Amino acid sequence: MILGLALSAPAQGTNLNFQAAQAGADKGDARAQYELARLYEKGNGVPQDSARAFAMMRQSAEQGYAPAEGQLGYYYGTGLGVSQDPMEALKWYQKSAGQGDAVAQFGLGNIYSGGLGTPKDMDQAVHWWQMAADQNMARAQYALGHYYYYHPTTGAGSPSNAVVWLRQAAEQDYTPAQNDLGVAYQYGRGVPRDRIEAGRWYSRAAEKGYAPAQANLGNIYFDGIGMTNDLVQAFVWFALSAEQGNGIGKKYVIDYKLHGYLDTNQLARAKTMIADFHQRHPDNNQDPDPLLRHSGLVN
Repeated sequence: MILGLALSAPAQGTNLNFQAAQAGADKGDARAQYELARLYEKGNGVPQDSARAFAMMRQSAEQGYAPAEGQLGYYYGTGLGVSQDPMEALKWYQKSAGQGDAVAQFGLGNIYSGGLGTPKDMDQAVHWWQMAADQNMARAQYALGHYYYYHPTTGAGSPSNAVVWLRQAAEQDYTPAQNDLGVAYQYGRGVPRDRIEAGRWYSRAAEKGYAPAQANLGNIYFDGIGMTNDLVQAFVWFALSAEQGNGIGKKYVIDYKLHGYLDTNQLARAKTMIADFHQRHPDNNQDPDPLLRHSGLVN
């Protein structure tokens, strides 16, 4: 494969997508308006323009196009291209969720969980998360699993039921679920205790840049839980998580400096490993999901 061609092809395809979406939107096609709004939202093939994204998404939503209704709810909920308005977010999420749109069902669950524009109602939150999870939406499966894990006496909540949902999301490579599944295996809640399996799930999420999993994996290596004690590996994962502001990672990095856990050669090797990680993952960051910030499940 010629590198220059590999780099140019996506840009050309994006431009064609923009032209097709613009042509359809000019004719009043709701799906084309939705697609055009997403291009402006992300800045794909066009300059990023939240105001244009909102205006086009509103046109599509007002024609009853369910994905646009749900996305418009997200815009109002987060203030993307419009002043933040929880009541409007709730209204548009409800319209879309009622048509069976999984993204809107998930968003509506988060609205009820966070008490935004409506009194907090965890029964409603769980109901809508369940609707989206039944459509195999990983984020909703995680939300259900996380809630059931930490609220085991609520409704269908139990550690074992939580693990069922967490596993479904984790197997779709959703990193917060992979981390939570690692926690379940490490402490034996909902599954038999298996620290090797805990390390495996932490590793999958940590390698993708998920800071809590990086800190947990560092702890596994530091204490030799389920794997050989390795202070160099532990420092690498603590440092990577600390770069993202993780409190556990920061604490251990400070402890390493105070107690001199690594000699000069070990520290040099750790720095090389960190640099190698950054070459593979330049941003070392995976935001679990902006939508989850409505739910209160993440900070």
